[in-house]
Amino acid sequence: MMSNQQVLNRVLVLCSAILLSCSALAQSIVDRTSITNPTEIWSAWGGEVEMSLQDDIFADWELSVRSGQRAPASNHYLVPIQNLGSIEFHSPVGNFAGFIDGALTLDQGFIISSRGQEISWSQTIIKPVGGFDFDSFELTDSVGNTLFYATNIHVYVAQEREQLVMERMDIRIAEALANRLGRPELTDQFIGELAMDLNLNIPAGAVLETRGTTCADRPKWPTEGFIADVGLTNMGSVQDVGTVTNAQGTFELIAPSSTLRSLVGLDGADVPWQEKFEGFFPPYNTDQHPYLIWNIYRVTDGVFEQIGRSGIKHAFLTINSNCTINCGNNQILWPGCVDVYGVGNNDSPRDVGPRDEVNPETGIFISTGSFFDPNGDGEQENFSSAPGENRMQVLREDLQTPDAQYFFSSWYVIRDDADIFNSMGYRPITPNNPGGGNSWSYSLDPFQVGPPIDLWVPPGTNPNTGSQNVMFADPGRNGHFKLAVRSVDLGNGQFRWTYVLENFDSPLGLSEFALNILAGRLNNVSFHDVDHDESNNWTQGAGPNFTMRAGSGDEMPWGNAYTFTFIAGPPIPGQATIRIGDISAPDTVNLNILVPDLGEEFLIDGFEN
Repeated sequence: MMSNQQVLNRVLVLCSAILLSCSALAQSIVDRTSITNPTEIWSAWGGEVEMSLQDDIFADWELSVRSGQRAPASNHYLVPIQNLGSIEFHSPVGNFAGFIDGALTLDQGFIISSRGQEISWSQTIIKPVGGFDFDSFELTDSVGNTLFYATNIHVYVAQEREQLVMERMDIRIAEALANRLGRPELTDQFIGELAMDLNLNIPAGAVLETRGTTCADRPKWPTEGFIADVGLTNMGSVQDVGTVTNAQGTFELIAPSSTLRSLVGLDGADVPWQEKFEGFFPPYNTDQHPYLIWNIYRVTDGVFEQIGRSGIKHAFLTINSNCTINCGNNQILWPGCVDVYGVGNNDSPRDVGPRDEVNPETGIFISTGSFFDPNGDGEQENFSSAPGENRMQVLREDLQTPDAQYFFSSWYVIRDDADIFNSMGYRPITPNNPGGGNSWSYSLDPFQVGPPIDLWVPPGTNPNTGSQNVMFADPGRNGHFKLAVRSVDLGNGQFRWTYVLENFDSPLGLSEFALNILAGRLNNVSFHDVDHDESNNWTQGAGPNFTMRAGSGDEMPWGNAYTFTFIAGPPIPGQATIRIGDISAPDTVNLNILVPDLGEEFLIDGFEN
């Protein structure tokens, strides 16, 4: 367990990381006069632009796009860049450190239409622009009308190919274009991805790498005793990325962008960031990389419930921005480095798979024979292709609960990470459905570090308030889970009780929740899990004490929260028992927590069957 001073130090480091990630706003365009060495000013020109627009989003928002007079077979375009100009960027020791200025020209225009309104242009200009958390582009027509922004760029210098590579940019509709279409609600809407490979011009005499005394002894791996600590520092956006309808109803598909930072100094560990199926690398001799999951929660009349969960996104490359040290390998997160993934990147069908293939406590994923490699040949043949497969699906009605509060969370699962709770965070969100139909957007309140359950009932809450939040932690074996409770006085000696059990990274799952009280005086008992399948709901046990149990194979998986509610008496100190593993497993944990006072004859000292 960390000391109070250790906790304070972690908080200060994370706050510093958040401020530094925000400070990138001022660095998204580098001031040329601040660069003292002219050989650090590199340029890139020509090449090709790849634009992939998402059909589902265009259908939901009643948009269409075409090039010339004929619609393409798909919204996928490859467009050559004219050799009319270039962009300049800062590249100390061969690493990308920010755009300076310049412009690229596409001798290609488009026509975008919505609800009878049509906007066309014949030439597209791409230029670096400030005003965003990270390096971004503005796309305009030939007379300067702003059309789109390209944000959350995965950018790196590929010296061996003599290219500046920019991948997986989110394309967002600019306010000016949204207004010209007569649909201001389209402002900032994600519609697809942009990528560019540009020809690289390296000045004579430029220093191309850093080894020397600073990088000579790196990487420093967690397996060698160095501490790895990666923090989630922001979710810049939460976007609707499609709609799926099935027998259970209509579901919105939702994905976030995400920003992380290595929180360690030069005495800390470097983190491997190897893409799956790309080979076997130190320090684990695997294709080890981090993973991202996201959840959504709703609080209605004080009752906390999870209403959506994603699959798991496999990370593949880090941009290593704003580093304390950058030793020039984008398959390693170096100390102090920031990385960013856009909405389209996180929602990538090629990289999103099932959660149950990752052990969250160890951070281990075996790629061979996985969902991505069903024939076990060590190569990826499969991806999430079915409608909504391995993506966050939220029932539309669950987003329309009157007077509800909503919280959207993300968590980076990172092998050997020192603190899982600074690797997760959330934003209060407000779902919006302008004009009805399938078009949804989400207003965001400020980002906060940690899990949303800690906002519902903060850790350290005095039990005398009728609420409590307790944690079980067994790093290296059974992981972490929390049990939080709220009791609300309804009058006449009756209280509404809400217990939320959240499994963060216990890999075996949880199968039983019991209280040391008899069940006879509990009214209106209910259970809520994230899916809409009643066949896997937990049910009350047959014994005299209050027990909720999973059926065989229906254990609560990691990254999930289950809610139990009932009406009973006032709060008193008591005890809960949680079973780890399936319902026949012998491992149970007792947690001291508030329970209802049902009278002396209804308090059980032991847990009878």
